[in-house]
Amino acid sequence: MIDYEIRPVRAEDRDAVEALLRRAELPPDGLDEQFGDAYAVAVAEGRIVGAAGVEVYGDAGLLRSVAVDPEWRGRGLGAALTRERLAWAEARGLGDVYLLTNTAADYFPKLGFAPVAREKVPEAVRGSVQFASVCPSSAAVMVLSLGGVPCATP
Repeated sequence: MIDYEIRPVRAEDRDAVEALLRRAELPPDGLDEQFGDAYAVAVAEGRIVGAAGVEVYGDAGLLRSVAVDPEWRGRGLGAALTRERLAWAEARGLGDVYLLTNTAADYFPKLGFAPVAREKVPEAVRGSVQFASVCPSSAAVMVLSLGGVPCATP
């Protein structure tokens, strides 16, 4: 049973998204740089219970801030938000979507992501706040190719 709605983020959602990231123990660093239509939120009972964003770097994207309120985990919300943002990225003509994770390297392959070597990630994506300073070099790097466009090789 779906008891939430996924919708585009609104400007007034910014503080609630940051609070959610903190509850989910994800860094809010860089949130403001691309906050806007690149983000979606899940709303239940009038409050934001999930969020996800895709930062755009040329024809590549960086999936970030896939966060689900701890009370809402285990209901498929993270997967629904990820699929929604991947559809958004594909509609905008992005070829590959990358992500960094310290805790979910076993989760994202279920959604089609595959490990990729850090040096294979486009330079523009590697220059993002997430790559440059927020996520440690030990974070897993993954990629998903959209729309049949070949992705970087591992």
